[in-house]
Amino acid sequence: MTVVSDTITTTRRIDELGQYMADQVLSPSGGCVCRRLDSCRQSVLGGPGRAPRPGAAFAAGQLSHVGHHYDLAFDGLPSRTLVIAMETGRAREGVTIKERHAEVMKSASLAFTARNPHMRGVTSALRLAVGRDPGADREGEQLHLPGICGPVHLFDAYAMANMRLCSAFVTGSTKSLGNATMSRNCAPHLAATIRILEPTLCIVQGREVYKALTALMSRRRQLAPQLERARIAGVDTLVAAFTHPSAMRLTDHWGRLTSAPYLYGTVVPALKAAHRAMTNT
Repeated sequence: MTVVSDTITTTRRIDELGQYMADQVLSPSGGCVCRRLDSCRQSVLGGPGRAPRPGAAFAAGQLSHVGHHYDLAFDGLPSRTLVIAMETGRAREGVTIKERHAEVMKSASLAFTARNPHMRGVTSALRLAVGRDPGADREGEQLHLPGICGPVHLFDAYAMANMRLCSAFVTGSTKSLGNATMSRNCAPHLAATIRILEPTLCIVQGREVYKALTALMSRRRQLAPQLERARIAGVDTLVAAFTHPSAMRLTDHWGRLTSAPYLYGTVVPALKAAHRAMTNT
């Protein structure tokens, strides 16, 4: 099977998404310009009619990652994978698309075992999305694309967007204090991201993320357990919905390769079915 990358189209998408975010979320000067920012901040830190949550912190403007080889095609059939998580949970504000790309590619430079559970789960999901099995070998994380000098890491061939482009958390930790107000306020930004990126496969990480995403979904049709076809923001796509890879319960955790029944019993068959659906194999 021949895999090619359309970097011209990907560059256009990155530019279009960057312009949207500059207008609606994070200005080029680094300030958050989202008109719903005060509503989200007050839902966490308190404000008129709202009591603050003890130890709460809020970080605004944390944008998406888009790999430079996002627009793939397998034997001429498009394959664009978007991973959707909840939030970064970090204190750093004003993270641009370019900076987020650098963060993700730094993780790509690490060995599988050196990544955090979230990114180990992402690794397994991306391997499955291109027709491979989970594993810790470096070769299984690389694509060899015609006309591209050197291997391309799978982390540079997908996109990752959060339901919430701001994070609410307990000070000094990554424990989320995010809420439904934040998810609802950020939904238009996720819809715009999907409209621009036009994913053929959305891999959803977390039950609460999936619950929030369903508000944007229509024309839903179940294809297999954990896998459906749906329309989101005018884009027809596959949606594979799972727990978060770092879920605390053993039965839900899939951010490792051993003692991970959820990975092999749920994630693997769903994403193998998604790959077959995208490549007609």
